[in-house]
Amino acid sequence: MRMIQRLQFVNGMIAIAIFAVVPLFLGGLPALAAPFRVVYWTCVVLVVVIFVLVAGSPIAFGRTPRTYLLVGAFVVAAYVGAALGSTYGFSLMLLAVATAVWANFVPLRVSIATIAVLLPASTALMALVNGQASLLACTWYAVLTLIVDAFVLIGVEQTAVVQRANLEAERANRALREAQARLREQSAAEERLRIARELHDVVGHQLAGLTLTLETARHLPAEQAQPYLDNAQRTGKELLAQVRSVVSELRDGGSSGAASPRALADNWPGMQVEVSDDAVLDHVPDALRHACVRLVQESLTNAARHGAATQAWVALERADGALSVVVRDNGRGADTTVEGNGLRGMRERFTALGGSVVWRGVPGGGFVVQASAPVGDNAASGERAIEEQV
Repeated sequence: MRMIQRLQFVNGMIAIAIFAVVPLFLGGLPALAAPFRVVYWTCVVLVVVIFVLVAGSPIAFGRTPRTYLLVGAFVVAAYVGAALGSTYGFSLMLLAVATAVWANFVPLRVSIATIAVLLPASTALMALVNGQASLLACTWYAVLTLIVDAFVLIGVEQTAVVQRANLEAERANRALREAQARLREQSAAEERLRIARELHDVVGHQLAGLTLTLETARHLPAEQAQPYLDNAQRTGKELLAQVRSVVSELRDGGSSGAASPRALADNWPGMQVEVSDDAVLDHVPDALRHACVRLVQESLTNAARHGAATQAWVALERADGALSVVVRDNGRGADTTVEGNGLRGMRERFTALGGSVVWRGVPGGGFVVQASAPVGDNAASGERAIEEQV
């Protein structure tokens, strides 16, 4: 693990070189006894080797006990060497390097504790080795070392704070990019779903009516079938126009306009449709009106295609802050129902508006689709509740 940057490594090597080499050209080291001289040069060698290995090599050092021991040996060697070779004051540079390396590796409180232990010991060793050194000199050594170490720790901690802030910013940016990507995917999925629903409702409804009209005409004499063929031709043209309208409005970002329930009642050969009070849709939001019309459209399509119904009833009512729509037919009905694209589209539309849709077969024949959704203040409250949950 590279604990310091390349420039810091170069500066550290310069400081170590000044401590170890420059005194040799300024009169040499003090007259150390043989054991202390061996200790001094051993410490210098350890400082250089460990610093180059840990701070200068590309080898990754994990935070393991072995690495802690290695870096700890570097710090101890630096303090011992500084105490033995403090003649010209260059030891402060060595201790600054040692403190910086240690502070980059351990928490701040551990660095402070290390200084609190090693600095008095180093000062005592200096006084012991240099018997001629005065108490004032040792005190100045300790004070200056403490000041330098304090500045180093402050600088390292400030750098660490900036690095942590940068890491947090990078994580936040990464999370934001991931959220944006998920939002784009969700938006694309929702758009595909909306287009599928629109095309299913428009094309499916018209094609169902067209198929029934042609099927009826096929079983009639030519003179009686002509009105049905004319109706099929008109339905085909309307289907083409509606497809173009859907494509155009989807491209512009709007929702395709839907006819009223009463207009839908006229396109079913062989099935009479009664619509009651569809004027209530004139005073509801466009999204809810659109959902209601599509529900009526899909229900009538299913009644004609699958239920072989001859009569259907559409009832709309607004009461108690909610709009309800019921479509009932007298067709074959069904004990069990498989949710296809049409039924799924109904449910999704009303669920998005805070409402619900249920359907069931009627005993004795027929099928009923019931839906409701909040209107006005209730709808606004439902939207706020959904936003709060999100």
